[in-house]
Amino acid sequence: MISEISSKELSTLSSSYISRKSLHEGQYLYRREDAFHGVYSLRFGAVKSELVFRDGVPQVTHFSVPGEVLGLDGLSSGHYQLDVVCLSSVEVCSIPIADPKVMIESYPEFMGELASSLSELLNVSYAHNYDLMNLNSLERVADFLINYSNRLSTVGFDRDSFVLPMSRPDLANYLGLTVETLSRSLSHLEKINVIKAKNREIKFISRAPIFEMLNSITLRERHELSKSGSHSYPPFKEKRKP
Repeated sequence: MISEISSKELSTLSSSYISRKSLHEGQYLYRREDAFHGVYSLRFGAVKSELVFRDGVPQVTHFSVPGEVLGLDGLSSGHYQLDVVCLSSVEVCSIPIADPKVMIESYPEFMGELASSLSELLNVSYAHNYDLMNLNSLERVADFLINYSNRLSTVGFDRDSFVLPMSRPDLANYLGLTVETLSRSLSHLEKINVIKAKNREIKFISRAPIFEMLNSITLRERHELSKSGSHSYPPFKEKRKP
């Protein structure tokens, strides 16, 4: 899971640095090529990050849950590299970063946390690319549901019963599948008594069949690492069965 900025870490910043911002479903937090002016801590709600190619075709790159850091894609170039779109009503804490060097000197703990977040963001991106190349359609869907439910549980939500904030076309795009293949995979997971799915509502019945499909030890370890706040990620060679 991408590193979170906790309330304790936010409290290390001067109140003059932080402002709250509310947005509605469909609104953009920022757009690609917007000038970078800082990062955001997602307080509640859900957003998607996507890269829109020149032909107008979007590629969803991440779905964020509360506590995650947004805006790190603009830190190096001075411009945001992605579109970030609200999937629900959202509240963020906006943290301006006009001069990273000044922030490092004034708030070293906070900037250290941002560095950890950036590293974790890269790890999650690498792992997702690995999944796209090595898992079949059913495994991708099962793995996503396990990981997403675990991420929700680390921020206090029920990991066994939840509503997916993203549409099926967005989820299919993220997983590199057609909507039809995604629907068939969900139906198969229902058939083998893993989940019950109604529209966007997901209820886990049993994770055992997924643990038989995927490396159960790694999946459980990943959840424990997320709960403990560790920024490490299982090595790729240990992440899946050969």
